[in-house]
Amino acid sequence: MQTPVCPLCISQNNEERFSERGYRLLFCHVCGLFFISPYPTDKKQVHNRVSDYSFDEIEILDPENHYLAEVQYYEKYYPFIAHECEGAGSLLDVGCGTGHLLEQLSAVDDLYLTGIELNADRAEMARKKSGCEIHQVPIEEFKSATKFDVVTMINVLSHIPSFDSLFNSIRSLMSENGRLVLKVGELKKDVRKGDLFDWGIPDHLHFLGLGTINYICSKYGFKINTHDRIPLSQELFSPHTWRSPGRSSFRNAIKRMVVHTPFALAALARYYDITHGTRIYSSFISLSPQS
Repeated sequence: MQTPVCPLCISQNNEERFSERGYRLLFCHVCGLFFISPYPTDKKQVHNRVSDYSFDEIEILDPENHYLAEVQYYEKYYPFIAHECEGAGSLLDVGCGTGHLLEQLSAVDDLYLTGIELNADRAEMARKKSGCEIHQVPIEEFKSATKFDVVTMINVLSHIPSFDSLFNSIRSLMSENGRLVLKVGELKKDVRKGDLFDWGIPDHLHFLGLGTINYICSKYGFKINTHDRIPLSQELFSPHTWRSPGRSSFRNAIKRMVVHTPFALAALARYYDITHGTRIYSSFISLSPQS
């Protein structure tokens, strides 16, 4: 069997952590990236699957529920993004979903906004909700005369197959003092399959290790402005997460009951930390091009 190659650093020095849905999740000893094997070699096929969410293995939220989930999500995280947008004149939201972030940012004076969303149904809703132009083209192929002061990728990085194509494109789209705002998951080396109920593989192609963002900065010419890392339990068991609608009406009813039960979410978070430890983090990262 041919040794898998890391899609970020091209190293073959890796080890298996666990498997899900017939895919192995491997840890790269060089750059710290976790990536699936077999890894997709056809970028167009990946983009096409995202465009209609034709994942036989995974159920995907419909646009209406996805929008409601975005409302809950950005109620908590919008202030961080708004802070990164201070003084900006233009913003590109990559993987903008149903457009709620752009909808909120439309209240900012003199901020030019546009988005990228490959899924047709979500892109159409994003246009209606935000009033912005939404492009249905992969970020790796996107061209614009505008140089963007802020590029946001909120829970998007793990879906994009080619690091080289992605970051070369972003560098070409950013203004000289621009910022790339990322929301990502970061994993410790000893992460276990049981730390998450569902890893979303193969929709998620890779995850960052604790040192991977430093490798990315070194390889593609970025510097870190901010790097805020919180234990995953604080996100998994936050009221915003539990108010977000899922695919099951029964589970949604249970979630509403838990949210309204005093101290229930805090107790669940504590239990998660005791049983799983702190091996997964939810991180916001702001990068700028190296001068």
